[in-house]
Amino acid sequence: MLLDNPKREELKKELDVWLGERKLNASRIVDVLNKYLPDHTRLVVEKNQKAIKKILITTGAGNTVQGGADIWVNNFLKEVWPNLPFHKSFYLLIDSKRPVNFDPKSLPNGLRYHFHGDDPDKTEKWLEECDEIYSLHSHYYKRKHIWKYEDKFQGIFVHAYPQEMNETLDKIEELKRLQYNTKVDAPWYDEYLSTWRKRYWIGLNKTKLLEDFPNYTYSIPNYYEFKHNLPLTTHINNGKVGFTARAESRKCLHWLHGLDSLALTGQFDVKNLRDTTTYTMLKTQIYQWDQKIHHDFMTKNWGIFHGAYFKEPFGYSIFQAVDYGKLPILNHDWAVDLDYKYRASSMNEFHKVVRKIIADSETNRLIEFEKLKKYLKKFDNKEVWVDKIRNVFLR
Repeated sequence: MLLDNPKREELKKELDVWLGERKLNASRIVDVLNKYLPDHTRLVVEKNQKAIKKILITTGAGNTVQGGADIWVNNFLKEVWPNLPFHKSFYLLIDSKRPVNFDPKSLPNGLRYHFHGDDPDKTEKWLEECDEIYSLHSHYYKRKHIWKYEDKFQGIFVHAYPQEMNETLDKIEELKRLQYNTKVDAPWYDEYLSTWRKRYWIGLNKTKLLEDFPNYTYSIPNYYEFKHNLPLTTHINNGKVGFTARAESRKCLHWLHGLDSLALTGQFDVKNLRDTTTYTMLKTQIYQWDQKIHHDFMTKNWGIFHGAYFKEPFGYSIFQAVDYGKLPILNHDWAVDLDYKYRASSMNEFHKVVRKIIADSETNRLIEFEKLKKYLKKFDNKEVWVDKIRNVFLR
């Protein structure tokens, strides 16, 4: 609430009447404040009532970022949660084990949170006593302790649609052979989605979710703040390709096989890939994923970014690559309304595009880079995003 000087003085005078009393009258003070507040932020006084407890469910939060969904959740907790009415009545249930390197200070002050793995009985108590449940990010397979409280499900934010993820694996034989897929139960997830009163798609890409669930399903794309705005790197000519994502099948880490490359990802997934396929990627330097070294990795001497993921909902790592001045290779199915020539949807095509980029003039590269950056800048508006997400909890 922003007040100009006359209104501010008027409010002070009205409050002075009630704040000067020895015994504070909360109802009178709230009545005064409500005269100046917008309708959607009006205050109420609870009189001997139990505060409504609302549970926010997520798979991860805080300093242990594993992917774009965790970044989205952290942005929600930082930008939206503190601005919700009665935000202290929202509890965060992190439906996983507590990571060994988890830092409690990485979550906002005053937020009540609990890791399911610490004490399942406490999870049960929270869910039993709460009035409403919202999912910031869910697992893609059945969690019985969550499912049994479906009568309290209000709104779910969808970061990826399993039906589309599986369609990609079914259509592309090469991906089906890989043995490190994320655990996904698409039929169950569809049933899970149907139990929520409202669904919110966070991707910028078109999705079948809106077709399969046409009622009470809304699109609120994620946002990305450009903070570095580095110019297009001069390291493209060395031909090195960079990758910064989880090594799930649809992100095609194995396309780096045979290329001079670097990957910031999970060591276990890379080992599994090398042990179970012929994609040894001997020319790829592997760095264990750690948010703390992300900046250093992005400023190393490489210039081509592998962002040709299939069915990518938002593409946070693609935004980051452009922010750091890297030139991405995109999949044909991502941002289809953008005329961008560096695209690939197969391993052979990907290698051809790498050679194409190296052979192109600096002028042509810059034209494509600026075109892509202009498109991505449409999603660089935190205030709009905060307002839209906040309204979800005011309806």
